[in-house]
Order: sequence, then C-alpha cells, then structure tokens
Amino acid sequence: MSLRILGGTFRNRLLKSPKGDQTRPTLAVMRKSVFDILQDQVEDAAFLDLYAGSGAMGLEALSRGASHATFVDANRFALSCIEENIRLLKVEDRSTVIGLDCLQALKKFAKQGRQFDIGYADPPYSATLIKEILEFFDAHHLLKPYGRLFLEEAAPPTLKIESLKTLHLVDTRTFSRSALHQFRSKN
Repeated sequence: MSLRILGGTFRNRLLKSPKGDQTRPTLAVMRKSVFDILQDQVEDAAFLDLYAGSGAMGLEALSRGASHATFVDANRFALSCIEENIRLLKVEDRSTVIGLDCLQALKKFAKQGRQFDIGYADPPYSATLIKEILEFFDAHHLLKPYGRLFLEEAAPPTLKIESLKTLHLVDTRTFSRSALHQFRSKN
C-alpha cells in the first residue's frame, strides 16, 4: 500500500508501510480529518503516535510543524519501517521510536512524568484495549492542559464513555469501517 504525507513541509512524500496484515494504515481521509481538526494546534506540539505502524500520523504531525513525535509499536517490522521513514524525511532529531507494547509505553511515560499535546492511538480493533488506553490517559494525565487524544476503533463505535476525570469526549466520527473518537484534556 502506498502512503503519502498529506500536508506541510513533506507534502506528497511517499512513506514505506509494513507488509502483511499485522498493521492497518489509517485511512487518508481520517488522517486529513484529524489534521483539519487540529489546524494550528500542531505547530510546536509534542505528538504521540501509538500503534504507529508506518509512523504516518506522527510524520504528518512533524510535516505540519510538530516539535517532536514519539512513535510506539511492538511489531519489529513496523519499527523498521518507522525508522526508515524517519531517515527518508531526515527528522531523526525530532523523533523517538519506542519498541514496546502500548500499555507498557504509557506506564513508562507516566512514571517519567511525560505529557503530550496530541496523542493518536490506532490499536487492533478491541473494545477492551481501547477502553484501557482511554482510562490510562484519563488517570495518569498524559496530556498537557487542553491536549487532544484521538482513538480509532471499528465502526460502528462501541466505546462506552463512563465517568472520566481529566478528559471529555468532543466528538465521534465514522469513516468507512472505522470510527474516530476525539477527547480533550479538561485542564
């Protein structure tokens, strides 16, 4: 599958994507929608790309002016692909690649006190996993004040939003067979 950067400095640059069905690239229309929503908020942002696959979301953020992108994936083929894409775009100085399971990486970030302006998670379509990621972000303040978290799941959406302490649901949009939830940090 051929992936392109949609906007910014690296617009139309081709990205490598992992072969096989272990990863699922985020639809171009969904990537465009996320960055249309974010518009001016990407500039100088710390971006977290969970289940990064090819790294397209984080690289799109860097192309649009993010100061740094952290890519997390446990799949060795995906990690190799992300590292190659980072080299191709020459953004090694603004990128960190972490080869861990998503929840292990989130625990590590919480322990370090790290926070992000924008987080994007495209996990395997599992309602349990999506809920765990949301609850972890909510409980551990991984987003900076007024930061955004985007969670992707299969459509129709099934995520049950219960009482969140630090996040609130902004909206949910459906794109073909995928649903995208947008959350904002309350403070």
